[in-house]
Amino acid sequence: MVSVQHVPIVGLLALLPVAVYALSVEAIVVVALLNVVLISASVYTMFLPSEATVKATSA
Repeated sequence: MVSVQHVPIVGLLALLPVAVYALSVEAIVVVALLNVVLISASVYTMFLPSEATVKATSA
């Protein structure tokens, strides 16, 4: 299972195919790159602990 600390690494690994695709000089590459960044950021934020969890564990 991938922990929250590994999500940025997985996101960066997802950028490798986009970088290879960028060599084909297509305008859609910018959209693909933006999608990968948005998905990685969304997954990272989704797995962050919520305020209620942080308060419950610190009490």
